[in-house]
Amino acid sequence: MPTAEGFFKSTAGGRFACTLLVDDDMMYHFSGTFASSVQAFTANIATVTYTSLNQLVSSRSFAGRVGPDNITLTLANGPVIEGVLDMPIQGATVSGSGVWTH
Repeated sequence: MPTAEGFFKSTAGGRFACTLLVDDDMMYHFSGTFASSVQAFTANIATVTYTSLNQLVSSRSFAGRVGPDNITLTLANGPVIEGVLDMPIQGATVSGSGVWTH
């Protein structure tokens, strides 16, 4: 399955932005909100695993886990975003939604 690398950053307000370099020349952005409060964090090394670029479009819900050292979000249509947090945070089960743009 193809992968793309980039970074993932969130704010204390529950908003996040993930930017990934797909096929070495296309920037894809997944941004949105967590449904519950999550500590602000950064993962300067993040990866999305997907089957088709058609999965990296539109609005998508997700569920997963953040912290203490990693982030894993599984999007409703299959892609998985994973990363290593730059600094540990309190672990939490999360859900929410985001929008792909490129």
